[in-house]
Amino acid sequence: MSTEIKELIVDEYEHPKKVMYLAKELLISAEKLKLVASTNSSPTATKAAETLVRLGYVTFDNIQTATEIQNGRKIRLYITLKKTANFQKVYDENLKFKKEKEAERAKEAGK
Repeated sequence: MSTEIKELIVDEYEHPKKVMYLAKELLISAEKLKLVASTNSSPTATKAAETLVRLGYVTFDNIQTATEIQNGRKIRLYITLKKTANFQKVYDENLKFKKEKEAERAKEAGK
């Protein structure tokens, strides 16, 4: 398992569910993930991070803000998430549930 910290830059127009999906995919090969958000995308990043914590995929490792001064002021929010011990179990259960739902929908559409 890699000890590097992967980074995911959150865009202000992304939906929290997309951020959650991308975060889970990155965490398959890493122990930690850093969500990087600007002022406008911080609500999306926090919603995604909070939901991942609530569902048992990750825990909060570190949360910090930074102000970068380059061609104006840019405020950044950094949320570092650490994968839980049962990440793979929760991930596999969710994947199984999604496949069952897709099969049900396909069956109902075929009627």
